[in-house]
Amino acid sequence: MKAKFFLSLFCCLFVLAGWSQTRTVSGRVLADSSREALQGVTITLKGTKRTLQTNAQGQFSMEVPDKGAVLVFTSVSYNRQEVNVGNRTSIEVVMTTTSTTLNDVVVVGYQTVRRKDLLASVSSVSARDLKDIPVNSAAEALNGRLAGVTATTSEGSPDAQVRIRIRGGISITQDNSPLYIIDGVQVENGLNTVSPQDIQSIDVLKDAAATAIYGARGANGVIIITTKTGRPGRPTIIYNGFVGVRTLARKLAVQDPYDYVRYQSERSRGSDDDSGNFVRDFGAWEKIGDYRNAQVVDWQEQVLG
Repeated sequence: MKAKFFLSLFCCLFVLAGWSQTRTVSGRVLADSSREALQGVTITLKGTKRTLQTNAQGQFSMEVPDKGAVLVFTSVSYNRQEVNVGNRTSIEVVMTTTSTTLNDVVVVGYQTVRRKDLLASVSSVSARDLKDIPVNSAAEALNGRLAGVTATTSEGSPDAQVRIRIRGGISITQDNSPLYIIDGVQVENGLNTVSPQDIQSIDVLKDAAATAIYGARGANGVIIITTKTGRPGRPTIIYNGFVGVRTLARKLAVQDPYDYVRYQSERSRGSDDDSGNFVRDFGAWEKIGDYRNAQVVDWQEQVLG
């Protein structure tokens, strides 16, 4: 009887000891500028996979170890923060706004300025954005990544020319292609002549204030391409390759040359004009059998791949 009593007492003490190793920490997350509560901030207990998010009032509550607990606060547009809990049970965290994009350097033709000092409409793509995109040319990488910039192809072949339009076309009869500047030199179809891996940044000048230095040539917008240059340090070799397959979702059945000519012959019956056109285009009816040996060209494969 005494053995059972001491065993039960030992189990209770063990449970109490384990329970005392964790405690609940609650708090609130605020924005640094407006002091408003931030909803959806991700809170992670460092070294574990335990995470949660703040509610609409910016509040949270989490079970943490009694000693050495560190909470990591992350949110879009805010700097990452690590808070040492210590002996506290309530924490107020103030998130600071990320301002790294305001310090980016933008090329605007005659000088380079920080983005926060720029008054014109300029969009940019850096080498970090291009390195993981599986495309054949840098022009394809711009599609959907810059506001007001569209990239389209007229056909599906891998070497098809990509047409760039900035804020749409402004002329019905004239060329609407933008002006390309590569390292200060004007180049025709600049994005198709440079490998995406050689590009450091692409700056697209879209409004009149940004393109004024180029005059009438910049009426359709200007794309300024800055290529990578050598830097001090050890040589680095980077290989980048990809393989893609393009197939038709639904292929239509088409006629071979003989069936097509036979159909045209039957269609032309009953009309002297159509019969005369048939003889002029395909020859006399007696020679229609020659089309059995004509080579079949599937234009679906040729055009759409």
